[in-house]
Amino acid sequence: MHPGPNQHPPPHMMHQDPGYPGPNGRNPPRFNGQYRPNGRRKNSCLRCYCWCCCCIFVILVVIIAAVAISLVIINPRKPKYSISDFSVKAFNLTPDYNLHAQFVVTVKAENPNKRISIVYGKGSTVQLKYSGMKLCTGVVPHFRQPTRNTTLMDVDLRGDLKGSDFKGPIGESLMQKIKSGRIPVTVSVRVPVNVGLGAYNVLPDPIGIYVDASMVVNNLSQPDKKVQISDPKYHFNFGYKFKK
Repeated sequence: MHPGPNQHPPPHMMHQDPGYPGPNGRNPPRFNGQYRPNGRRKNSCLRCYCWCCCCIFVILVVIIAAVAISLVIINPRKPKYSISDFSVKAFNLTPDYNLHAQFVVTVKAENPNKRISIVYGKGSTVQLKYSGMKLCTGVVPHFRQPTRNTTLMDVDLRGDLKGSDFKGPIGESLMQKIKSGRIPVTVSVRVPVNVGLGAYNVLPDPIGIYVDASMVVNNLSQPDKKVQISDPKYHFNFGYKFKK
């Protein structure tokens, strides 16, 4: 029932001018109570972050598992080194204490690994020392040692000392030890090595193997006399980057 021309509309009804768009224009917005654009964007970012964390975690687990399995399969073992022989080739001392000496030291290298070969690189040094004074130097040959192999390396050591270097307390002490037949010396080996699997080198840069072998010998001056080695002691170390 519509109100007549002289009747007023009920209080709950309001007239609206069709030409007046209202505070929100002709098409007022219709909001759903569940529409939250900012919240949805935050949830998407959080979900993406969680997925990234899960992926990184899975990748780390896979890498750790692969390394562990590789170590179990390869089973790397430390090589062993010792001095098996020592011989005198020359020991010439002049009256003014100029010294020319030549020795041959046999280094025994044992590779106990079943799958790893050892590659001895260039740039090695071998020194024969007495009381910290360098008498002779040489180098380790460059070669690849096979798996489960023992190699004897003959290292030629040569040295020339001037009287100004050799004459003094250390030189006099060495001559006394030579006469007594008990000369404490040290053979220091510094060599860069790489790890080989098959025909390939594993490491991008060689690591350093450092061996100091201290011993007592009965002869340093007589080439025709057999050198006997006693009281050998070995100190082994390695570095991730080779340093002479």
